Amino acid sequence: MTATLEVKSDFSIFETEPQLAYFDSASTCLVPKVAVNATTEFLERTVASARRGAHHLTVKASSMVEHVRNSLADYFQTDRPQVSFQKSIPSAVASLAYGLDWRASKRKKLVIAQSEEHSVMVALLRAAQVLELEVQLVPVNQEGVLDLTALEEAVDDKTGIVAANHVAIGIGTRNPIGKIAEISHDEGALLLTDATQSVGVSEVIPANLGADIVLCSANVGLLAPPGLAIQWTSDSIGETHRPGILGGSAVADVMHGSFEVALHPDKFESGILNVPAIAGLGASLEYLRSLQSQNLIKHMNHISHHLANRLSEMETLTLYGNLDSTNTILGFNVGAEDGMNCHEVALFLDDQNIAVRSGLVCAHPLVKPLSEEGLIQVSLHVYNSTEDIDRLADSLQTIIRDLL
Repeated sequence: MTATLEVKSDFSIFETEPQLAYFDSASTCLVPKVAVNATTEFLERTVASARRGAHHLTVKASSMVEHVRNSLADYFQTDRPQVSFQKSIPSAVASLAYGLDWRASKRKKLVIAQSEEHSVMVALLRAAQVLELEVQLVPVNQEGVLDLTALEEAVDDKTGIVAANHVAIGIGTRNPIGKIAEISHDEGALLLTDATQSVGVSEVIPANLGADIVLCSANVGLLAPPGLAIQWTSDSIGETHRPGILGGSAVADVMHGSFEVALHPDKFESGILNVPAIAGLGASLEYLRSLQSQNLIKHMNHISHHLANRLSEMETLTLYGNLDSTNTILGFNVGAEDGMNCHEVALFLDDQNIAVRSGLVCAHPLVKPLSEEGLIQVSLHVYNSTEDIDRLADSLQTIIRDLL
């Protein structure tokens, strides 16, 4: 089998923009036609909310949601109750933090990795303000990996939650989640891991990371429509945790002045589910399975290696992180401190129909020490090709030659 996949015909945007080189998948991925069609078909033929009635349309919607849940559990190699659909990562993080019984557990501290994206970090910081918790940020080393020595010093028997992502936004470095889990669990703390930047584009399985709660945005690696996040929980969390955000089908009964929480996964799914996006996710999962049979991971490794090679050969670029040739995210700037502004570079690339992200990429504590104004982030998915990467590299060489 070939190491590369030719799948651009599966994405409608390339019909209207055939010359587009899209390198912003870490923010939101392109959505394949099959997922667009599934979302549209749901809106045209079903529309009804899941679990909110007995008529045939809501029964159809509920059946579809549970079918996708089963499919997602199979994709994650886990059990159905361990997977729940979330409105967003911040709301899932908030529900976890507000749901812990901090007083009974005699815990009062959050430990957060410097590399956390704002969806996790800010949600926890706000929870700390409301709950009057202590917060300790753990630095990353020169390669952007969490400093394990500093983590061991930070985590103690007062720590309730440790937050450490699997792959860092902006620079693409990978944290040793297994070791971080050991440090956290030795002190009885829960480990919360955002795996948005690894699920779907690598062989990572959330249940195998060692964390207690794993979150991901479905519109990144899983190629689903925007507006949906996924939560995986360990058996113990699923059985015992009482979410801090409840309502709708997350409760089994409501009495005068009290309520009874539903079983998992329902108790983690408050309010109305984004059923159209779930319909799209179901189609995306089937599409990803078909790509896996065609060596998706080999393709991703091939283009990641090519990207690392092409960027590292340009001495004028300042590259961040550890430049692993399997990284699907790379961060850089053109020149050193007196080089070009990252947004100017992004706009120049956009003129060539090359889409990258620029700025502080929703990870200010991680990126600002590297570059006060931000960096250029290039992120890959299956629709990228070596030709796209060569266009990017050639355009950067033009910038260096003519504008720097």
